[in-house]
Amino acid sequence: MTHGNLPLQITSFIGREREQAAVAWLLKTRRLLTLTGPGGVGKTRLALAVAADVSRNFPDGVWLVELAPLADAALVARVLAAVLGCARSRAMR
Repeated sequence: MTHGNLPLQITSFIGREREQAAVAWLLKTRRLLTLTGPGGVGKTRLALAVAADVSRNFPDGVWLVELAPLADAALVARVLAAVLGCARSRAMR
C-alpha cells in the first residue's frame, strides 16, 4: 500500500514531458530538489505530476507539505511533523 497525501489531479498534464523526465531523473540522483520560477508557470503542477509518477518508488509514500501559507519560518518543523504524522520532539514544541 502506498502512502501519501497527493491531491487527485482531475485534469491531464500534457506538454511538459521533457521537464517531467528531467525532474524525475534528478529525484533519482539527489536528496533535495527545488523548482524555481515566477508565479503561475506551473511549478506546483509539475511537481505534483512527477510525484504521482514516481510515488511507486517510495515505499513510505510521497507527501505534499504546503509551506507557502507560513509567515513564520519557525513553524516549518511543526507543519512537516503534522503532515507526516511524526511525534513532535521537544525542539518543535
